Amino acid sequence: MLYVLAVLLAASGADEHLLTGARAFRAGEYAKALVEFRVAEKLGGPGEASWYAAAALQKMGRAEDALIAFANAEASAPNARDALLDYYRALACYDARLYLCAQRLLVQVGDAGGPRIGDMARKTRESIDKLFQTPPARGAVDWYREKAQVAKAAKRESLAALYTAEADALQARLAK
Repeated sequence: MLYVLAVLLAASGADEHLLTGARAFRAGEYAKALVEFRVAEKLGGPGEASWYAAAALQKMGRAEDALIAFANAEASAPNARDALLDYYRALACYDARLYLCAQRLLVQVGDAGGPRIGDMARKTRESIDKLFQTPPARGAVDWYREKAQVAKAAKRESLAALYTAEADALQARLAK
C-alpha cells in the first residue's frame, strides 16, 4: 500500500514539475524550464518531459545538446513527439548546420503544427533550398566528417551519427 502511495505521489510531483516547466518555457525562462523538465523526468513523469527538455536546450542555443536529448527522447518515448517538437528538433539541426536533417524534419512538420509553425517551417525550408542551389564543396563534406569524429571521441554517438549522415548525404550530392 505504501509503495502504491509513493508511486502516486511521485507521479503527481512529476506532473507538477512538467506544468511548472511548461509555464517557464512559455515565459521564455528556458533554463528554469529545463530544470523542471529534468526533475519531471527523474520522478518518472510522462515521456513528454524528455522532449520538452530537448526543446528547452534548443531555445537556450545548445543545439548539439538538444539533438542528443531529442535522440534520447525518441528512444525512451517515441510516441510523445508531435509536430511542434519536431519543429524544435529541426531548428536544432539547422543551428548545428545539419541542413538536410532540418529539411527532412521540416517536411514532416508541414502544417501539422498549425499555420504559424507551418509558415515558419516553410520559410526555413526555403532558406535551406537556397543553400543547396549550388553543389556542396568537398570541404563541407570533410567538415561534417570531422565533426562526427569529434562527437564520437566525446562519446556523443547520436550526434556523431547525425554528422555522419549529413556528410554521407552531401557526398552523394557531390557524386551527381
